[in-house]
Amino acid sequence: MLHVETIPVTEFGQNCRILWCSETKECVIVDPGGEADKILARIDKLGVTPKQIWLTHSHLDHCAGVAPLMKKRTVALVGHPAEKMLRNNVGSIAQMYGMNPSDWPNCPEPSIEVVGGEEVCVGNCKAQVLFTPGHSPGHVSFYFPQDSILASGDVLFKGSIGRTDLPGGEMKTLVQSIHTKIFTLPGNTRVLCGHGEDTTIAEEQISNPFVGKRAS
Repeated sequence: MLHVETIPVTEFGQNCRILWCSETKECVIVDPGGEADKILARIDKLGVTPKQIWLTHSHLDHCAGVAPLMKKRTVALVGHPAEKMLRNNVGSIAQMYGMNPSDWPNCPEPSIEVVGGEEVCVGNCKAQVLFTPGHSPGHVSFYFPQDSILASGDVLFKGSIGRTDLPGGEMKTLVQSIHTKIFTLPGNTRVLCGHGEDTTIAEEQISNPFVGKRAS
């Protein structure tokens, strides 16, 4: 069984997730946007062993904690190759927001590249990698069919969708990703959003004002 631990990090309120297998006690860290020590403290409290870091995408608020974590734990990094530019410029992008670039280290390149269609695992829990661009060019989502859980990053939110005004964003592409990849999943699927509250596929299909029935 897959367990989900949520850790909001940084001033962006980004939902870092620790996903762990109840049978093996192995875990992955999804989108560590910062505050690596806070994340590691929770991992130690849970008594689980980190094996990999998964990136849904590489905006600074989702990947700035990767380098500090990898200095303290031996883990593989999973991500899409299309977002190298974002990973290499975390500090400079932070500076554009008026933040100290030294607090926002650049992100290493993935040792395991995914582009959609692969299967990745947390212990005995298997996830399908879905290519869901639009918010960013190499955005992926991780779907656990046996556990009815989707780590959706910043594609779909409770009552909203990801912004598309950042470099590499495109509204038409994002909406297409939601309709062809996300909304084809079972309605009871729990959606782990990158910010804010979790939701379900069915709830957003009905009530989301951007892509649900209310939008048509």
